[in-house]
Amino acid sequence: MAFPDTITITVNSVAKVLTRVNSGQDYTSEYRLRGTLDEYRLKIRHTSFKDAARAGLAINRHNVELVHTVFPVSPSLIPTIRKSYVVFEEASSDDATAALNFDLGFAGFLISANVTKLLNYES
Repeated sequence: MAFPDTITITVNSVAKVLTRVNSGQDYTSEYRLRGTLDEYRLKIRHTSFKDAARAGLAINRHNVELVHTVFPVSPSLIPTIRKSYVVFEEASSDDATAALNFDLGFAGFLISANVTKLLNYES
């Protein structure tokens, strides 16, 4: 099942509705919301590869990337760019439910308090 034609990302309690602008044949899609002051882009990509270090084991990779570009206001010429992404990898032979539970566990770690610690260089 594919993602819908729009995806909503909530930033600072404001819903940003991004519209699909590209859907590639190679398991990719791109969503965009462009305003007068800024732009949001969301890319979803899926790839597979053989891991040479593990005897050619087939690996599936799933990547979601969100980029927020704040356009410069004169006299500045440099935009502010924020980027966040997550990558999930699992062997193609892995149990789908176990991989799902693992990925959801990691996603659950990214709560406000933990992201704040990351932004403050805590480790």
